[in-house]
Amino acid sequence: MTFATELDFTPRQRLLSLAAVTATAFGVGLSFGIGFPLTALTFEEWHQPSWMIGLVGAAPAVAVLIALPALPPILARLGAVTAIAIGCLTGAIGFIGLYAFPYPWAWIVTRLLMSLGFAFPWLAGETWINSVSEERMRGRVIAVYAMAFFLGFVIGPVILQDMVLDSFMPFLAGAIGTAVASVPILLARRLAPEFCGDASRDLMTAIKMTPAAMIAAFIGGFAEIGILSLIPNVALSAGLSESDALRLLSITTIGGIVLQFPIGWLSDKTSRFAVTIALSITFIVLVLALPMVLGTSEPTGVVAFLLGGVILGFYTLGLAVIGERVDASRLAAANAAFLLMYQAGSILGPLAAGIAMTMAPLAGFVVSMVALMSVCAIAVIVLERSERRRAHAEI
Repeated sequence: MTFATELDFTPRQRLLSLAAVTATAFGVGLSFGIGFPLTALTFEEWHQPSWMIGLVGAAPAVAVLIALPALPPILARLGAVTAIAIGCLTGAIGFIGLYAFPYPWAWIVTRLLMSLGFAFPWLAGETWINSVSEERMRGRVIAVYAMAFFLGFVIGPVILQDMVLDSFMPFLAGAIGTAVASVPILLARRLAPEFCGDASRDLMTAIKMTPAAMIAAFIGGFAEIGILSLIPNVALSAGLSESDALRLLSITTIGGIVLQFPIGWLSDKTSRFAVTIALSITFIVLVLALPMVLGTSEPTGVVAFLLGGVILGFYTLGLAVIGERVDASRLAAANAAFLLMYQAGSILGPLAAGIAMTMAPLAGFVVSMVALMSVCAIAVIVLERSERRRAHAEI
C-alpha cells in the first residue's frame, strides 16, 4: 500500500489534511461516548442479567477483531474517504436501528454491525494521520489526534445527562454526531493519501515488522481499558462513595487528554522506545501507590491524573513508532495489526484483572496490573534489542 500524494503536500495542505482527519476522530469518539453508556444504561433499565450487559459491551471489540484481517485490502479498493464515509453512515444508521428495534438481542446484533462500520474510520484515520505526518512532528500530531478522539468520548456521556434515555433524542444525537463526523473528510477529499493496495500482506506478517510497537499496543489496550473500566470498582472496594469513584474516573480521563501532547512532544525530542519504558515504569509505580493514597483527596487525584496520561500515552507512542519505522507500502497492514493487538489487550487485561479482583478486590487489581505491565515491558526491551541487532546486521 503506497501513499502517492504524501510528498506533494504544501505545509498548508498538510495542515488542512491533518485537521480534517482529526476532526473526524473527534466525531467518531463522540459516537463511542454516546453508544457505550447508552447501551449499558438501557440494558440496566431493561433488567438484563450481567452477562448480557457484558456481551453487548464486548460486541464492539469482537466486531473490530473480526473485521481487521480483511480491512487493509478493502481500504485499498475503496480509498480513505469512501471507507470513512461508509463507516460513519453505518454507525448513523445503527443508532436509528437501536431506537427502531428495542430488544436486547437486536441491540447486540446492531452494535456488532455498527462496530464493523466504525472499524473503517478507525483504521483509515490512523493510516491517514501516520502517512501525512512529518517525522519531526509525528508524536505531537498523533497526540492531538488521540486527544480529539478521547475528548469526543468524554463529551458523549455529558450529552446524555440531560436526555431521557428511552426517547428518540439520544439516538438522534448519536446519529447526527456520527454522520457529521464524515463531513471534514469529504471536504478534504482532495487532500487524502491515495491507498494503492497489496492484499497479500497478512496481519501476522505485519506484527513481525515492529514487534516492540505491537507489544506497546497490547500494553495500551490492557492498561487503558483495565484502568478506565475497573478503577471505579477499586475505589468502591477501598470504601469510597459512588460519587467519589466516578470523580476518580473523570480525573483519570482528563489526565489522559491533557498529558498526551507533552508525551507526544517528548517522543519527538528523544527515543520513543525510552519513553515507552519510562511510561511502563511510571505505570507500575502509580498502581503500587494507588492503595496507599485512596481515601486522601489530593494524592488520589494526582495519581489518577498521572495514570490517565500514562495509559493513553502507550496508544500515542505505539502509533508514532509504526509511522517512524514502517514504510508507506506496509502502513495500513501495520496499523491493522496494531489495532488487533490493542483490542487483544483490551479484552485480556480487564479479564485477568477481574478474575484477580474476585479473590481480593484491591490487591488483585494491583498485582494483576503490575504483573502484566512488568512482563510486557520486559518483552518490549527484548524485542527492541532484537530489532536493533537485526537492523545492524543488515547494514
